[in-house]
Amino acid sequence: MNVPEALAGTVYEQAVGRSNGHCECDLQKPGHCGLGPDKFHSTGQRCHEREAYRSPLVVAPRDPEIPEREAITLPLDQVMVLCRGCFVRRRNKTKKAREARNLTALLDEENTLFASSDLLTPTGVTIAEHAE
Repeated sequence: MNVPEALAGTVYEQAVGRSNGHCECDLQKPGHCGLGPDKFHSTGQRCHEREAYRSPLVVAPRDPEIPEREAITLPLDQVMVLCRGCFVRRRNKTKKAREARNLTALLDEENTLFASSDLLTPTGVTIAEHAE
């Protein structure tokens, strides 16, 4: 297990030691990468990837809404070790969900700007009346 010297003694070293140098992504637990229900890791429900050359393990918060850069400040029980593939999938899934929530909130806010009572009633001849 290779831990960079700069991260020795930090939550990164503790988390990688806890996971025995494996990815902790489990599709049955919160914070997983987003595979499923039809697609699984090559090893089943749990990813067992180890760190590889130029693909180190990443320590990320269990709650995907917490920014990754804050993982180093969190206690050990609030972080998980992910391989690069699981980390990127989870980040992309979280980003898409956040964008969808923001769009929904924006549309709801725009719809509340114009209540139906605020709209002017049509004056003059309408298209339906003109056709008669």
